[in-house]
Amino acid sequence: MRYRFCMACGGRLRRVREEGRVRLRCRRCGWTFYGNPIPASVALIVRGEKVLLARRAAEPYQGTWDLPGGFVEAGETPERGLAREIREELGARIRSARFLAFYTETYGPGGFPILAAVFRVRLARGRLRRGSDVSELRWFPRRSLPYRQIGFASVRQALRLFA
Repeated sequence: MRYRFCMACGGRLRRVREEGRVRLRCRRCGWTFYGNPIPASVALIVRGEKVLLARRAAEPYQGTWDLPGGFVEAGETPERGLAREIREELGARIRSARFLAFYTETYGPGGFPILAAVFRVRLARGRLRRGSDVSELRWFPRRSLPYRQIGFASVRQALRLFA
């Protein structure tokens, strides 16, 4: 993703070297674009020897497996954003969530930077219902997770470490 215009005044951005990094700065007003990552929260849900994965219904990585979750919205904590996303994607409520790790990556090839908080989640009782951005839900045995069919490298890493 390439940014060309200032979010403050609409002027053209140019590349400058600042504090040892190449950043984008507005020629007109001097505003600096830092390219900070967008926060996301994802759930590692394990029941016995199985892990719940969701097949992505949209790009990036449409059709690949992913951990349920999504972007944290303004005014939400990572935990509240995760609870909202789990209701939207799985039709479920969270009984408990324990933070595991942060991962950084881009949202698809050439996409914007993200900072994903991974939580180990226990769901409240109830039936799972997939939301509009999920085409399939499936429980996979820990020993046969479909690593080659997972789009995000951070999800593969988290599964290898914590599943």
